Amino acid sequence: MNRQQMRNTLSILGTVFFCACTITVSAQLPPKHWALHYGGNDVDIPFTIKYTSDGGTVVAGYTDSKNGDVSPQPNRDYWDLWIVKLDYCGIIQWEKSFGGTGYESARDLVQTNDGGYMVLGETNSTDGGVIGGYGGTKDIWLLKLRADGTLEWQKRYGGSGLDIGNHIALTPEGNFLIAASSTSNDGDIRGNHSTGTFTDGVLLKISSTGSVLWSKCYGGTKNEELFDIEVINGITFLAGFTNSIDGDIPPNQKNYDMWLLALDGNGNKVFSKIYGGSQNDVAYTMCRGADGTLTLAGYTTSSDGDVRGAKGSQDYWVINVDQRGKLNWQKVLGGTDAEYAKTIITDEDSSYIIGGISYSVDGDINGAMGDGDFWVVKLSPGGTLVWKRNLGGSNNDHLRTMVRNPAKKEYYMAGDSESGDGDFSNGQGDADFAVIKFRIPEKINQDSVVCNINAFIPYTDTLPDRCGYDSAIVTYKPVPVSGPFDNIRKADTIFVGQSITLHAGGNGTITWAAHATLSCTQCDSPVANPVITTFYTATNTSADGCEVSDRFTVVVLNDAVVKVPTGFTPNGDGLNDYFGPLGKVPNDYLLQVYDRSGTVIFKSNAINQRWNGYFNGKPQPSGVFVYLVNYKDMQQKTQQQKGTFVLIR
Repeated sequence: MNRQQMRNTLSILGTVFFCACTITVSAQLPPKHWALHYGGNDVDIPFTIKYTSDGGTVVAGYTDSKNGDVSPQPNRDYWDLWIVKLDYCGIIQWEKSFGGTGYESARDLVQTNDGGYMVLGETNSTDGGVIGGYGGTKDIWLLKLRADGTLEWQKRYGGSGLDIGNHIALTPEGNFLIAASSTSNDGDIRGNHSTGTFTDGVLLKISSTGSVLWSKCYGGTKNEELFDIEVINGITFLAGFTNSIDGDIPPNQKNYDMWLLALDGNGNKVFSKIYGGSQNDVAYTMCRGADGTLTLAGYTTSSDGDVRGAKGSQDYWVINVDQRGKLNWQKVLGGTDAEYAKTIITDEDSSYIIGGISYSVDGDINGAMGDGDFWVVKLSPGGTLVWKRNLGGSNNDHLRTMVRNPAKKEYYMAGDSESGDGDFSNGQGDADFAVIKFRIPEKINQDSVVCNINAFIPYTDTLPDRCGYDSAIVTYKPVPVSGPFDNIRKADTIFVGQSITLHAGGNGTITWAAHATLSCTQCDSPVANPVITTFYTATNTSADGCEVSDRFTVVVLNDAVVKVPTGFTPNGDGLNDYFGPLGKVPNDYLLQVYDRSGTVIFKSNAINQRWNGYFNGKPQPSGVFVYLVNYKDMQQKTQQQKGTFVLIR
């Protein structure tokens, strides 16, 4: 296959299926494919992005726009939940908005087994098609969408207080877990530890049809919130923050601390751990490491306690703990201004990629682009900084979520952007959904068939995918043109009147020398009908004209040929290890081997299946054995040969 053919194939498939090499750990962010804005004239903010089973992505958050990419809604007085389905190239396939005259937003989503979506949101509307709730405050809102984005059903959860869902996770049995916060103590929320002015962390378990299986509150008398979920070996881990010193919270909590809560399958507390210093420490996101540990990320304003290496007013804070909550390591990243991490993923090399927003121009930040940037850092499995990168434009850009598609080595980042320059060039309004796609190119070794290896200069080529972005780096290496029968048989036997398919291989173009008994010559596998023993010549020709020819022999027999050896030595040396007739018979072949007592110890109905010297799994001793061979000849007459042979060990 030449380079143009490879380009055509890649543009059709979107990826390359050749001999892809293992990618080593990268010391930088993978190459960018595209960076695009989506939205209208007003404010559009995304909170989640997920890759989809069709190779695209889906992004969701809220919109205040009524134009541009956003379909107008007559009830849109404030925010509406907005969900956008993108194809592999970042082109909008469909977009949907849902809501009433109040505030609606999507916080998270998962794709369901039917190709649709379970969208976790929030609402305080009771009109515009929004199902009724518990009062004028926000409720948790769950929408089941079909694959095309149409609404299948909706549910609303909460009580008379403020109820906000932050994260949804699919359980192995097909139910859903929702991490949330609430000031309610009625309706779907029971057991709140606060008096109604503070929030508890809440976990709801929801069936696949939206029924509440159970709901539990966790926290103390002040503020708690749960943002992320990881389930490992039946234990549910939740990450967030706490401000309490009682209830489910350890009493040594100082101000606002990172909070890690572990629950069993029924929502019972296994442990509750806090991390931080004397100021504010918050975990917005969490991921499971390749070694089974948990890595939490958010921000810190502390410089004591568990926090070491503070850089400024507010920094990224990343901690790694084991499944018992023991702190393994911590890392502070930032500058003298404010930074906070909102998203973390585990990379293919077991390292961690953390993203959020940076306002600094010093410290760990170099290459600041605007008022605020997408700031992405990579840490080794042990917490060492591998690389860092600012992305965005000259205005405010806020990274909120990331996702990695390991099968395609793709990374997607989504946030809101006010920039129309730098990494973005198609700004729509005040703030837009902003999505950036990165992809690690496949590394492919491709043979290039040549006449003279010494005269060939190896080279590489970069091939685009169907969207026109670099997706494969091909290294062409020279190999000599091969013979048409290299590593395959060069002879076969048939009986007169039979035909045979000839097979040739090679790394070029196969042609056969013309012969009256061949079905074709410009083909790899012609059918031959010789009546006597015949030699056929095949030639393998490389693209630059080198030729290698070889000969295939077809032996034509007029009748059966059976030659029986007089002995064999089954010692495993690859020489004379099996006993049986050599030759070829037309039909009804049967070989039987007898020991001295007349017991049949081996039978075979195929002349190429011979005896290895064993009976019932045990090696037979040296000695004389009797054989009997029956078969039919070309005239369909039964023939028989019998005699003795020697087994020698």
